[in-house]
Amino acid sequence: MPSGRLLLLTGSPGCGKTTIAPLVADHAPLSACLDLDWFFAKLRQGAIEPWREEAHQQNRVVLSAAASAVATFSAGGYFTVAEGILFPTMVDLFVTACEPLGIDLHYAVLRAPLPVVLSRVQSRSMEPEHRGALSDESVVDDLWTQFERHGVAARHCVDAGDQSPDVIADEIYRRWQNGQFRLLAD
Repeated sequence: MPSGRLLLLTGSPGCGKTTIAPLVADHAPLSACLDLDWFFAKLRQGAIEPWREEAHQQNRVVLSAAASAVATFSAGGYFTVAEGILFPTMVDLFVTACEPLGIDLHYAVLRAPLPVVLSRVQSRSMEPEHRGALSDESVVDDLWTQFERHGVAARHCVDAGDQSPDVIADEIYRRWQNGQFRLLAD
């Protein structure tokens, strides 16, 4: 089995990660799609909302566990798509988990205008499958702004504002195959 096929798919709440990630994974005959939020949901007592500044150390622990799982699937030959809010400052955890296994990291950031993501998170709060999803407008605005401030290289960005999820997933898979999302020294 080939190993080392991994895509980290991220962006602010409401940009389409949860919808698009499985569509990207479905392009490969052997694939896995991991929701990084699942790892946060396993915290019980003492959990801090991950978007708070004081949650930094907690977030590193949780994402380190997620990185190990993602690396294990990828090393096992699965084209692995891991989706969640993953700022560039946390990617080092995935590098640490993947380097010893010879896994190339690919990082794609979905972007949509702030009014679009705010509209999406407000409308999804009414849908049962999104119950409990982050819909606080000020938090979403802050997370969106943080992605904008991180200055992610343009080659890692994907416009997710006005295309259908299937079209975006096709573009992501094609760009992933071409190596455009590969993490290199930018």
